[in-house]
Amino acid sequence: MPNRDDSFRAMLLDFFVETAPGPELSDWLRDIGQSPQGSVAEKRQRIREHTAYLTMPVETFPEQTRAYLSAYHSEGLAVLCDVLGLSADGTKDTRYRRIMREVGFREGWLQRPAENGAMSPTVAIVRPFVEWYPINKRCAHESDYYGAFAEEMADVFGDDLVHEQLPIAFGSALKIDFHIGHPQEPRVGVEFKRPKNNSELQKALGQVSQYKTRYGDELLLVLIPDDIDKAQKTLFMDSCRLAGVQVVVKEAA
Repeated sequence: MPNRDDSFRAMLLDFFVETAPGPELSDWLRDIGQSPQGSVAEKRQRIREHTAYLTMPVETFPEQTRAYLSAYHSEGLAVLCDVLGLSADGTKDTRYRRIMREVGFREGWLQRPAENGAMSPTVAIVRPFVEWYPINKRCAHESDYYGAFAEEMADVFGDDLVHEQLPIAFGSALKIDFHIGHPQEPRVGVEFKRPKNNSELQKALGQVSQYKTRYGDELLLVLIPDDIDKAQKTLFMDSCRLAGVQVVVKEAA
């Protein structure tokens, strides 16, 4: 259950306040209704005295943290990873996602997976991580999303439990985008769908029953609705619901 982590919030606030340049501190003060005048040290002290960041509701804290993180380049995110005791390896996007995942862990939005390698993923365990997973760059093709998502799932569940493009049955040409768990066990199937027109939408809906046969209730579809209208999205969601398939929608910001 989400719950405020005061020490974690204080650590983040210290980093944001101490690394923000003078003009950004002034903008921050204006945003919270305070005077932007004075030295950098005075601005930092005024922010600490008046910010609501430490006490804001858990529901709004992640979005505010995203807003603060958006100002940082890759190197700054690497420094914050070090401050939080996280790996600083990878790209800017990798570091950003790792920090936001830590927000989810520390504030109770996400439950840390078992670290002994014996965990058996279920859709109930996997879905919160898929919902939390941020897509920072919209792509033209569905397959363009696979690499970052595979990296994210491997970071969470381990390389040995994340398998891409696994045939849904022996000899089948139809493959699931991601199988999370042992490849010879049912476990969780995650399928991305980014239909660009009605024909692709109907094809995607036609594949749902085949995925459902393989994974049953352990199937999760990720819908990227950038090129379909509201009515088509509703059709897809309704059809999946009737088939008993869970869907996570990743809307453009």
